[in-house]
Amino acid sequence: MRTVKTCLLLLSLLFAATAVLPAQGARYLKPDRIERKTEADDEGLQKWAKWPDLKCPSCKGVGKTTCQTCARFSADAKNCPECKRVEKLLAPCRVCAGEGKIPDPLKLAPCAGCMGASFLVCTVCGGGGQLRVGGAKRWSACPSCRGKGGFPCTGCKGKRVMTSLRLKPPMMDAPPDKLLKAMKDLDKMIALFDKITPVGGTKSRKTVKAMGKAFAAGKKIHPAFKDLAKLSKAYMSKIFAGSQFQGHEENEANTIKMLKSNAEYYLKHQKRMMQLALKRAEANAAKGGK
Repeated sequence: MRTVKTCLLLLSLLFAATAVLPAQGARYLKPDRIERKTEADDEGLQKWAKWPDLKCPSCKGVGKTTCQTCARFSADAKNCPECKRVEKLLAPCRVCAGEGKIPDPLKLAPCAGCMGASFLVCTVCGGGGQLRVGGAKRWSACPSCRGKGGFPCTGCKGKRVMTSLRLKPPMMDAPPDKLLKAMKDLDKMIALFDKITPVGGTKSRKTVKAMGKAFAAGKKIHPAFKDLAKLSKAYMSKIFAGSQFQGHEENEANTIKMLKSNAEYYLKHQKRMMQLALKRAEANAAKGGK
């Protein structure tokens, strides 16, 4: 375990090291490189090929990995919202949701809120649930998470993954016009998150409000975004409870950056799948099929 100052410094380094992918150590599929094969049916129309049993590149198919939350804790730590400090400190893999295999990207993607963790870590205590300030000899419960180390993700309800955007008909079978309309809505949402600049201190509350609006903008294409809009505000209000500690402004900015990054991964993942679905739909439409 460590003092608040050291904890915030470590968290700052952790977030700085993961500018591309939200979770350190996890090997997520890069959205722009995801492929989904099709094959011709008896009429020459393109249908989706069966998704193969793709071994998870992050956990090597085991389904569990070294806990990303408490791997940096000392041996005497007692609390962790991810692995519960069980033997060997192993937790379900965030990339494959503990299944050992990558799910069909046409159907599932890492949660836009927690990125497969099933919770949002308390960045004030780093997930340990306890703090020892200055020269204090005893540990005290974190004022932000009240000793729990994190907050349940209401976006995926603990399932670690979210379904694809809710289109009618579903994305994988939607016609070109439906997909093009949905892509416009998705691009607008991506633009809203792109405008968010992670900051801490007095300006952070305005930023959190903008993030809530960005999440809410997606509720018509996926109901989970309505829950994530509420969660982002509630979560950051808890993080603001650590404003009395040194380094809180940087920590608040990094926490907002994490939320933004998680949401952007899901949105870019879905845009890639829409592009692939549109390619298939247009090819079939050109042949007079669906």
